[in-house]
Amino acid sequence: MIELARVLRAVVDTLERTQVGYVVVGSTAAAAWGVARATRDIDIVVMVDADELEQVLDALLAADLYVPIEQAHEAATAGGSFNVLDPSHGGKVDLFLTRPDDAFTRSRLARRIRADVFDVPCWVASAEDVVLAKLRWRLDSRSEVQWRDCVEIASTNELDATYLRHWAQHLDVTDDLEDLLAATAADRD
Repeated sequence: MIELARVLRAVVDTLERTQVGYVVVGSTAAAAWGVARATRDIDIVVMVDADELEQVLDALLAADLYVPIEQAHEAATAGGSFNVLDPSHGGKVDLFLTRPDDAFTRSRLARRIRADVFDVPCWVASAEDVVLAKLRWRLDSRSEVQWRDCVEIASTNELDATYLRHWAQHLDVTDDLEDLLAATAADRD
């Protein structure tokens, strides 16, 4: 965990210094909402345009982190992700690049919360946004791990069902969301 904290701190410091919108997502964000699960890396969604990307890449390199520049440019152009590694101490952060016109990411950034992740203050996705993203990620894989994370978050947090249903339509996860809400409502009864 020390390796993850060290690389997370360097990446978050870079993103905040360059004033780029970001939000910690995935299992790391799920942990902020009560899901206890080990992780080998940290996922961060970053809303960035081409000019901002160059600033971010320069700052990451200046922090002595390994960044695959070509892959970063491909992710910025076509959408996708690239790894940021701390070659001296280990630890990996995956940066998922989105464009400023991505409405769901804009919503996640507007609703993010400040939390400590591995003792690093940073912006973390709301419980609802973690659930929505995990439901979307499992569309193809039908991953039971993603489903269990969603059930655990929904069981232990008061979620905004109106917000969830709105975005579920846009993300094509309405059926899974309704199954989740029904399952967790039954558990509470």
